[in-house]
Amino acid sequence: MEESYNGDFGDFYSFVTRMKEKAKKKRKDLFIVDTGDTHDGNGFSDVTNPSGKISQPMLQKIPYDILAIGNHELYVDEITESVYNDFMPSWKGRYLSSNVYFKDINNNKTIPLGDKYAFFEGEFGTRVLAFGFLFDFTGNGDNSVVHTVEDEILEPWFTEALTSHTPDIIALTGHTGIRFDEFNVALKAIRKHFPYIPIAVLGGHLHVRDFAIYDGWAAGIASGRYLESIGFFSIKGVKKSTKFIAKHGYNDTNTLPNNLTFHRRYLDQNRKTYIYHSVENKEKKFDTTVGKEMTQNITYWRSELGISQALGCSPQDYYLSSVEPTSNSSIYTLTAQEVLPKTVADPNRPYPAHIILNSGALRYDIYKGNFTLDNVYQVSPFIDHFYYMAGVPYDAASQVLDRLNGDTNKNNFRRKRSIRNDYEQQLGLTYNIPMLPRDTNSLTPGYTTTDDLGSNGDDTKHSKIPYFDAEAFVGTDLPKVANETSLIDLVFVDFVESIVESVVYDLTGKNYTVETTYGNPNITSSTMWVEFAKTHWAGNC
Repeated sequence: MEESYNGDFGDFYSFVTRMKEKAKKKRKDLFIVDTGDTHDGNGFSDVTNPSGKISQPMLQKIPYDILAIGNHELYVDEITESVYNDFMPSWKGRYLSSNVYFKDINNNKTIPLGDKYAFFEGEFGTRVLAFGFLFDFTGNGDNSVVHTVEDEILEPWFTEALTSHTPDIIALTGHTGIRFDEFNVALKAIRKHFPYIPIAVLGGHLHVRDFAIYDGWAAGIASGRYLESIGFFSIKGVKKSTKFIAKHGYNDTNTLPNNLTFHRRYLDQNRKTYIYHSVENKEKKFDTTVGKEMTQNITYWRSELGISQALGCSPQDYYLSSVEPTSNSSIYTLTAQEVLPKTVADPNRPYPAHIILNSGALRYDIYKGNFTLDNVYQVSPFIDHFYYMAGVPYDAASQVLDRLNGDTNKNNFRRKRSIRNDYEQQLGLTYNIPMLPRDTNSLTPGYTTTDDLGSNGDDTKHSKIPYFDAEAFVGTDLPKVANETSLIDLVFVDFVESIVESVVYDLTGKNYTVETTYGNPNITSSTMWVEFAKTHWAGNC
């Protein structure tokens, strides 16, 4: 991963601990929030069985005040079950899944996968009512159920939560984009009960740094992706708002409280940033005993799991979104022109192959040099198997990729499941932090954020990285055939089976049988990178 984001769980633990100590000296409540997706995207979490066997217990050491479930906890039934049985209970009422349910597949009964809400009081008296909504997700496995936010807020528990507590602030958290309709629906419902109570929205899922202001008393933050960012969000005026509401209630429409003052900062996730903000650059005061132990354990397990050992060496950098998708430096070009043809295509089949992959299966850059098992999981953690339709006429098969990228449902297959949002967000009250000074003459590439508060939110100034969007689907070159009626194999991953079937039927009027094993059954959308690196990059080291 990039040097700007080189902190680990141990560093983060020490940072949170020192920031809590710092806040305590200032007699301010500082709340630590995680907004979901603690699975998929790193060898340390994904190589074990079940996924997260080692990483989840480490996360349990972080003194979070609120956590919310993400969609990556719901794809695989074994992971969902592990979250329900092992991870959720340890948070003692603070792991929120306001609209997500665990389903017993034996009796088909559903129960909340976590707590629907939490009400608690900070050390310095801030009363918090917290919810945790997942976006309206439909790609979950068999043992979970996701209700739409619009339906869930009509349930009696939601009104009961709002009317049976007297909070100073509502924390509307969740693995949801802060500008998504889901949060707006929840905000509107809360405002019917509390027209101007302070509301802090802490969201995720979209891989962006962002800050949104909803009204004079509500705002929200999103903090990037992949534990690259730590979001800091503070609100000034909460105590005055509480006093105003106690005195006037919500019935005096002629008198309104003053607008709140919102502050946000996006921190790059690294030790230098942590040390600067938490201990004023006094490095010897930064590390905690638990934090150092966590770092040592990470080093040990990375070695034991073999995730740092080079499978081969990439001859150059390949980028996910900072170059044109057709560039020779694009990971999509590498995948379509090299990886799929050389590791997936089966030369023993009677028909040549046209292989299609959803672009969301790829999720990070590859850098020149050692390519490890850890990099494999960063680039493509999903164990998607290759299916195929045998003997599809070339004239129809040649149109499938374009049809897929023109389909109105294509964005469902860009795969927001490719997003792992480790938004380790901190909600602080009336507590601002200075910007970390940097040499502006030697800016490194990174986040350059503009949000509803302007363009001064990035704690470390970076040079802007170009962004180019990719199509929802990528594919290998069409095979050379004798004529338009020649037959080929149409190969695709199981994740996109339904949309491929629909497109092929529209083109041919025929329901082709989908075969569920193509070529080497051990090659998946993830393991193809292992095979490719070992076979084609080993000589580069």
